[in-house]
Amino acid sequence: MELTKLAAVKTGLVLSRKEAKTTDKSWEYRQLNLKAVNDDGTINTDETIPFYASEELSPNYLTQVGDIVVKTSEPYTAAYITEEYAGLVIPSHFVVVRVDITKALPQYIAWYLNKDRIKKAFRMSCTGMLKQIKPTMVGETEIKLPPLERQRQVVELYNMSRQEIVLLERQIRQKEAYYKALINKVNRM
Repeated sequence: MELTKLAAVKTGLVLSRKEAKTTDKSWEYRQLNLKAVNDDGTINTDETIPFYASEELSPNYLTQVGDIVVKTSEPYTAAYITEEYAGLVIPSHFVVVRVDITKALPQYIAWYLNKDRIKKAFRMSCTGMLKQIKPTMVGETEIKLPPLERQRQVVELYNMSRQEIVLLERQIRQKEAYYKALINKVNRM
């Protein structure tokens, strides 16, 4: 099923159209940027930057719980927006996908858009030096949509795998620090 049958797909805000000339008499927001979206689909809020708007922005240009934002440049990472990431300005180098939750789970669609096969298709259909995708390309993506219960199972398994990976990465860092300290201690003897 084509993604546009499951969701509204559009581009983010062209920032220059709403950017304030000065910071006084402006609306301050946090802005999503390419560095803030990690390759694994998580968002690093420390990498968001301030954006000063000349007027109050429409909620359409801000991340909302359940949104999916997709980088328009490689590696075309899709990130699911949780409550923690709501309210960020979405610039035009992202595509916003707002899923109809009666038809599909947004988390499942985000997982699906992050599949290697989908990213390869995006890469293959791009032309030019920048290799940027357009919202229509994202919207035309064919989604193999299982029943909602199967989508929930996929999302649950994916979330468990992500949690385990985070724990293993933390354990690796701890082991590295332990062995470094041990080697330094042995070296001093």
